Formats: sequence, C-alpha cells, structure tokens
Amino acid sequence: MIEKHFSTVLCRSKWLLNYLIIIHSLMLAMMVILLPNIWSSFIAVAIISTSFIYYCGRYQWLKNGRAITKIERNAKQQWTLFYSDNTSQGKQVLKHCVVTSKLIILYFSKSSHWRDTSITILEDAVDVELFRQLRVYLRDPKTFLQ
Repeated sequence: MIEKHFSTVLCRSKWLLNYLIIIHSLMLAMMVILLPNIWSSFIAVAIISTSFIYYCGRYQWLKNGRAITKIERNAKQQWTLFYSDNTSQGKQVLKHCVVTSKLIILYFSKSSHWRDTSITILEDAVDVELFRQLRVYLRDPKTFLQ
C-alpha cells in the first residue's frame, strides 16, 4: 500500500503577526519602564526590535530568503522544507509536535543538533482542509513510532 503524500504551502498568518506585535510591544514597554539607565533601555529596545524584525522575516512578513513557504512529507516519513529563496532542505525527521485546534508547532531534527528547525503553523496560514489533515496525522499514535 502506498501512503498518501502530504504537501502544503504556508502563507502569512495575521494572527501570528498580531501576536508578535503585542508581545514585542509589551516587552518594549516593560524594558523602558523597568531599566533605570537610558543606555540599557536603548540596548533593550535595539534587541527587542531586532527580534521583531527577525520573526517577521521568518514568517514571511518581510522579504527574507530563509522564510519557510512549503512543507512536504514523503512515504518514508521524511519531510522537506522549502524556503522563499527557492532552496529546500530535505530528509528532515519530525521529532516532536504541539497540536491544538488553531496551532501546530513542528520540531524537525537532522543529524546535527545545530540544524534543528521548528515551524509554527496557525490555522489562517494554510488551507483549512490541509490543516485538518495535518492535525489528524500528527495526533495519530503511529506517527512517532520508530
């Protein structure tokens, strides 16, 4: 029996953008209020702003060649990640996941730990039916049996 191949395109998530804006704004406000020195506040603002720019690029809100735009699973349970710069990273093994009704977090592992990758997928970033199929697949107890 040939197992069905899974593939989905990841788009921008407005929910994730709103979350990033709220969290980074709260952190900025807290750092400016709590840090006594103006220079330490300036450094904290720079770090938090850099974090916001990094995550906006990672989740396709800014032009970034390393944003993941597509994920694909083959019959051997190996995943391929496709990036916005038209490169791909194959033979990823799904090690862990978090699955809720609106959110999926996938944690992939490769041979070396410094190449591990995680992907956050919200319901509004993919096709509804493909999101449901992915949730069903990840909740299956046989998924993580080695």
